[in-house]
Amino acid sequence: MKRRQGFLMLISMITVFCMSACQGETDGVQVLIYSDMSKGMKDQLIEKAFQPDQEIYDVHIFPAIPEKLLVEITAKEGDVMFVPEELFKTYDDPESFQLLGEMGRDGEAAGRYTIEDVKTGKTVDYAVQISKGTKQLNGYTFRLNREMVAFIPVYAKKSKEALSLIKQLRENR
Repeated sequence: MKRRQGFLMLISMITVFCMSACQGETDGVQVLIYSDMSKGMKDQLIEKAFQPDQEIYDVHIFPAIPEKLLVEITAKEGDVMFVPEELFKTYDDPESFQLLGEMGRDGEAAGRYTIEDVKTGKTVDYAVQISKGTKQLNGYTFRLNREMVAFIPVYAKKSKEALSLIKQLRENR
């Protein structure tokens, strides 16, 4: 009987330890990128574009499949997400995203992902399109081969830093 109780106690302690290890939060902005890019390109992007500010960014690159996006959103992971535009269409729900303000020029909303802010009555973006083409991030130049959409989930903790990253990528049109 005591052996059995000891075994159950050991299993319980291991379970609690594993669960607490999974709850660890990072200090940086959690960036989730959904893309079909090659492993070499992923490694270069992480090493050269995000490595200079490693304490700022915690980058994860996943395959561009809708199920993975839904899993991460359901798990409340990520401060900012970059997804192919066709993948974004499967989860385009403005109430699930933080309002980004006016990302365009001259006080106008930047594009097709806009709504009216009920508090201010102004048109604001809830997601923004990142155009394909040459981009630069922290001195590293790379090329996007497809239109991407960037958004900040409503549960994100590092919104200000995430918005800064989105603006930096939008400036490189």
